[in-house]
Amino acid sequence: MAAHILIVDDDVAVTHGIARLLEQAGYRASSAYNVRDASTALAQHPDLIILDVMLPDGDGFSLCRQIRQLTPYIPILMLTARDELSDKVHGLELGADEYVTKPFEPRELLARVRAMLRFATQCAAGEELHGQQPLRCGPIILRRAQRLAEVGGQPVDLTPREWALLELFVLHPGQVFGRETLLRRVWGADFLGDSRVVDMQIQRLRAKLAHVPAAARMIQTVRGFGYRCVPPHDGDA
Repeated sequence: MAAHILIVDDDVAVTHGIARLLEQAGYRASSAYNVRDASTALAQHPDLIILDVMLPDGDGFSLCRQIRQLTPYIPILMLTARDELSDKVHGLELGADEYVTKPFEPRELLARVRAMLRFATQCAAGEELHGQQPLRCGPIILRRAQRLAEVGGQPVDLTPREWALLELFVLHPGQVFGRETLLRRVWGADFLGDSRVVDMQIQRLRAKLAHVPAAARMIQTVRGFGYRCVPPHDGDA
């Protein structure tokens, strides 16, 4: 069955244009023009949500936070009217996966949608392929068969992108990954954004590990290169 994409935007022309673009690409599209209708539409269990920041009865940031409290996980692509880093950082901190700035190139939007859906499918498939043995690195435990992360014995709710980043770090302790390498390994070779998205995701990942300070410090910045994961016994106790 074709993937179902929910478009949340109060601009009727924009919404209809995106819906036509998606339907021509073989997806199912539905629309909501405000927070109230979008909240109701979530009952349809969309496979992906395209979410505008400015809505007549609220804002996309608040709705993004609400969606992130739901299970199962739903990928979110946020639309921002201004190309301001603060808007993008705020959206990513609240749990958005990608962002596109208005006005946008239709081919770029479609490419992002395809990449996000492909990544979600790969994550679901990976759950079946992973062995039963958990990964351990300091206070971090990744139970891959159940897709559960624990830090200091407490469960941590990670998005698929955050999970992929942390899994990569835990699998390769001490190895330095450049931003471009992380983009290719986690976002995919066809990702169209810039490397700042890596910094934003790392910041959000550290915040989720912060209740165990040693775990948050494990994700280290290597100036001029990128990031690495160093277990506490290797000098970051």
